Amino acid sequence: MWTSGDRDESTFEILQNKAQFERRHRGEKFHSDCVVQTVKHPTKIMIWSVISGKGTGRLHVVKGIMRQDQYKDVLQNRLFPQLDERFPNGEPYIFMQDGAPCHTARSIQAFLAEQNIPLLDWPDNSPDMNLIENVWALMKREVTKDVITNKTQLLERIIHVWNHHPQMQETVQSCTNRCRAELKLS
Repeated sequence: MWTSGDRDESTFEILQNKAQFERRHRGEKFHSDCVVQTVKHPTKIMIWSVISGKGTGRLHVVKGIMRQDQYKDVLQNRLFPQLDERFPNGEPYIFMQDGAPCHTARSIQAFLAEQNIPLLDWPDNSPDMNLIENVWALMKREVTKDVITNKTQLLERIIHVWNHHPQMQETVQSCTNRCRAELKLS
């Protein structure tokens, strides 16, 4: 049986989705208990990881913006070791990646071909096939439930949710089952 794996990056922010507004009548002054502090340029952390029917992979903090040279490094030093662990002795798998420019670059396509990494043909305009996006959505919902004020707290919360949230494995498994069903149809 073929097992699919999906990998992706997602960005998490301090005080993400916390916009609030105060409405006052003309002439009313600010009340400190009605003012919510915000961050104009919030600290962001980009995270890369992988999921498969065997669970979640290890998280990797991406420095800056993921470009093809950095993506190749992540594939070589983060993905390939995890593939060897999860799919030993030639156990088959199909690697999924979306149409992000760093993923579709000719150099990356050639590199994956040289490494004999089987790729799932990515259907155009099919966000429902981007399985890991469901996982990132769960992560963002859970991470933003806490008030996080610094990068360390944000990273700690991301790691905790990734490794310990009770819905994480259920979400990963439902994504994998949906991918298997889609592969049988094609």
